[in-house]
Amino acid sequence: MANWKKIGLISCIGAGVVGLVTYGSRLNKASNNLQTVVKTNIHSVKLDGLTLRVDVQIKNPSSVSFKIKYPFVKILFKDAVIGTSQVINKNITIPKNGEINVEAILINIPITGIFSIGGGLIKLLLQKQPAVVTVKTISTVDLGWKKLPYEKSDDFTLKPKA
Repeated sequence: MANWKKIGLISCIGAGVVGLVTYGSRLNKASNNLQTVVKTNIHSVKLDGLTLRVDVQIKNPSSVSFKIKYPFVKILFKDAVIGTSQVINKNITIPKNGEINVEAILINIPITGIFSIGGGLIKLLLQKQPAVVTVKTISTVDLGWKKLPYEKSDDFTLKPKA
């Protein structure tokens, strides 16, 4: 009788371990399938600098919901950082087979930054020519038991307002 108890206990522990490994594997795969769609536009051009508006759509095509940190966005022009968003300590829950939109992340590029690093950018925009910038979206996927870094880069062509 004691042997049956040991066999039952070992079977339950084994099933629990298999269940946890399977669940962890599904979460890890879900975070790898995470997709982001980024849109960038010129919000305003003023004497104090350039303001860009970034909208991020995060898609979760998996059958597992999880949390992600509010995205941090960096704008690069010719591999030099010219502006960043604010760091916001906020978790966003992404539903299974769903998506969320993080809208109106405003990035101010001060006039000093434009002239020191992004002089070519402002020159192109003032000449009414398009300029290519890189938008880097950085976040952390919280799987509950593990946190994974997430980073994606997209190139965008900024077109000056007519």
